Amino acid sequence: MTTETPFTPVRAQRLSEEIIRQIARLVASGELAIDERFPSERVLEQQWKVSRPVLREAFRALEVQGLIESRPGGGRYLRSSWIPDPAQLRRSRLVANRENLLQIWDARESVETKAAELAALRATPDEIAALEKPLKLLASLPPAEAKRLDLNRAFHLVIAQAARNPLILEMISSLVARTSEIGFRELLDVDDFAKLLGIHQPIFDAIASRDPVAARLAMVRHFDDLRKTIGAL
Repeated sequence: MTTETPFTPVRAQRLSEEIIRQIARLVASGELAIDERFPSERVLEQQWKVSRPVLREAFRALEVQGLIESRPGGGRYLRSSWIPDPAQLRRSRLVANRENLLQIWDARESVETKAAELAALRATPDEIAALEKPLKLLASLPPAEAKRLDLNRAFHLVIAQAARNPLILEMISSLVARTSEIGFRELLDVDDFAKLLGIHQPIFDAIASRDPVAARLAMVRHFDDLRKTIGAL
């Protein structure tokens, strides 16, 4: 494949998904063929007019399905003559990772409910402000931008820090990283992910009010809501 491949700038709100749709159109039209090598990330960034994280998010969604192959030091290659719609990709990945996510959330809930309780007792004013920052950003940013920044991760790690227990911080950091490895935020629709971020507000309110019981209960409800997002699968 040459750098003349007709990729065009991406302007849709869900940038990584529009990249996937554009690849699907080129495959369907025969302009991309199996075993063809994609241009370099630098070239694609210029042609699609997107950031490298957005570019990698799109390719990752295709690579985990075996639709694109990434060869160390050798670039990316098309491995399928058909690219499904991004919504189909999300659903298949969510189904495949459902049990892993539920197990991680069980473990996280057991630790993070205690962390929320301790944070309500121990958080400094600066940590309260840091905890509120993701919520303010969520209210001011478009859903796609809020999802890209991963405000969920920032929120939970501030609570872990505010618990003032290095072992709790270590466990939560590890478990949050496991969730990120699965790519949970990439699996959800942008609007659905924004709704999940919005349910952090009761947790913040309880911690800011120095109410450990309410903080624990709010965190329990948060994980219940997470399970409901994939419970029907």
